[in-house]
Amino acid sequence: MKLYLINLHLGFIFSVVFCFSVSAQDDISLDPQRNSYLHLLQQAKQLHNQYRFNQAIAICENIVNLGAATSDILDSAKLQIVACENSRNLVHYMFEPKIVGKLKVENDDFITYYDKIKNGYFAPHAKSMLMDADKGREQNLPLVFYPNENTENSNIIYFSSYGKYGKSGLDIYKIHRINDTLWSEPELLETTVNTQFDEIYPYITEDGKTLYFSSNGHYGMGGFDLFKCVRDEENGTWKQAENLGFPFSSPYDDFLYIPDNDNDYACFSSTRNCENKNIFVYKTDIILNPEYKSIDNYELLQKISNLDVFTETEITGENDDITEVNIAGLENNKDYIQMLKAARYYTNKFNETQKSLDILRNKLFDTENEEEQKNIEKQILDNENELFDMQSMVSELSIYISKSEYNFITKEIQPSLSDDLKPVVNIDFSQKKEVKINIENFGKKTSDNIRTAPNIEMKTPALTERDMFGFEITGKNIFAHNYILPAGLVYRIQVISVPADKKVESDFFKNCSPVTTELYNDLCRYYIGLFRKQSDAESAMAQLKILGFKNIFISAYNNGETITLRDAKNIESKKTQTTAESSKKTDVHVNKIYRITIGPIDPKESVVQLINGFSSGKDISKIINPDNKIIYNVGIFTTFEQAVDLRDKLINSGIASVNINEVVLNN
Repeated sequence: MKLYLINLHLGFIFSVVFCFSVSAQDDISLDPQRNSYLHLLQQAKQLHNQYRFNQAIAICENIVNLGAATSDILDSAKLQIVACENSRNLVHYMFEPKIVGKLKVENDDFITYYDKIKNGYFAPHAKSMLMDADKGREQNLPLVFYPNENTENSNIIYFSSYGKYGKSGLDIYKIHRINDTLWSEPELLETTVNTQFDEIYPYITEDGKTLYFSSNGHYGMGGFDLFKCVRDEENGTWKQAENLGFPFSSPYDDFLYIPDNDNDYACFSSTRNCENKNIFVYKTDIILNPEYKSIDNYELLQKISNLDVFTETEITGENDDITEVNIAGLENNKDYIQMLKAARYYTNKFNETQKSLDILRNKLFDTENEEEQKNIEKQILDNENELFDMQSMVSELSIYISKSEYNFITKEIQPSLSDDLKPVVNIDFSQKKEVKINIENFGKKTSDNIRTAPNIEMKTPALTERDMFGFEITGKNIFAHNYILPAGLVYRIQVISVPADKKVESDFFKNCSPVTTELYNDLCRYYIGLFRKQSDAESAMAQLKILGFKNIFISAYNNGETITLRDAKNIESKKTQTTAESSKKTDVHVNKIYRITIGPIDPKESVVQLINGFSSGKDISKIINPDNKIIYNVGIFTTFEQAVDLRDKLINSGIASVNINEVVLNN
């Protein structure tokens, strides 16, 4: 079974540079300047992988400042700078995990080398789970985690999908069980989880409270990083994604973090230090209160990133959890040792919270989504309050420890905890039993982790107005039987009428969509297309005739009732006349104009020609946002109807993010 990793160049920047290197070989004699830029980009990526972030940034800034490169190289250089800056920030707060198992395997069945997953298994997408944009790309889809029956979260399945239109890469969706056999239609998770890039391998913990996944779109080090989202118990949504941090995340591709049910150990995978068809599977000891530190030495960062396995003596050494006593004579004073442990605990918590704050502030700076900004601001406020509490506790403990040591040295008074201090210090610092590190089964393949897809029956997704309006000839068919027509004036093309008990095979419609039906006495009428303008219907009918459809004609409706084409033309004419007259009227106090906003979209999407084709002569302005996405503003439109007309055409052409903005002009 070939898994997702073989079929997708993991990591957005990696794939860009990889594609560039291939193209450089193809045209090496045609564009030597371009090839020199490609070489610099590859050099920067190599330095990034070696944790020489400043050197990589310098190379990419040089590419940007020279300004002679093509837009794709400039975009890649800018993305590489962002990845290096993020990496530099993330290694400022890191700890060294205890890796207890490490195995290089072929990536076609890497999940079988994980410890046996007790609360579920992985399998391909069930056929009913494949959404429109998934079909034909099944080999690129990561496996789905299916919880075992009767577990706490067995009624929800999370999975990655290209979705209905495939406009934002792989996103994470969920379906929930309706009854014994039926599941809901897919629901896209919120923007705290999904980005415009790829989110893969979602794994939900047994209690349903934490979602682990990999993403190359969130704040990360480049490639796919490891993330987790915690469920907000108050409103049932997912909080902002949190990077698991270096060295779990790296400039390479890191994915599928699965903790065991007791939260003692976790398995995850990475492409670091691997050839094309191999990856490393790791087993790590989960440290509840790790000691964070900052490292700037790239050689040491490389060494830590290798995630070498700790030796038995390092793992089970007797001195691992002994707190260093500052004053001779206090080695056996339990209250004093408890104070030292508490001070270390709160210091680590302070460092961890500071790390989270820095990451959140960077995210707040990078995002333009208002809802996401509010969510991040709330988390920043919570972390700042927690940071203040940690700082106060550390300060209070430090003063008390110093006084206790002074009294012992000068007066030989043994330290003891005051009643006020006991609630602060009495924390359970017990760690897992050191000797019981179970790595006997690690690295042994288990067939239980990957199985065949279960039979899942899903509710048919409701068709939206965007699905129905327009006309297209594609490899898919959109059928809507006994479709209820929308309000207002609409047209569709009747192509065949048959007895109601006779079925027309889908091949008859020659990949034309959408197809709607209508029951009339004992007949079933079939229609293709749905239009707001008669001219659009006439254009589609001409295409259908070329395809071989005969005896077809246009039907017109107003508010669901059949009308003649002449009446429809009159309604269109009156609407146009009313619109023209209303545009001439000027309110004494206020006048309104409208603009179309498109985006943010990927720079590679060419929409200018499309806009000009639908609305020739309109002003088009372009803005590049901080995420290197493009926002287009189109117009001025003097009437709302004009703006709606262009918006509908753009949406029907496959552009997902199109909005109308109203501008009020005071006279």
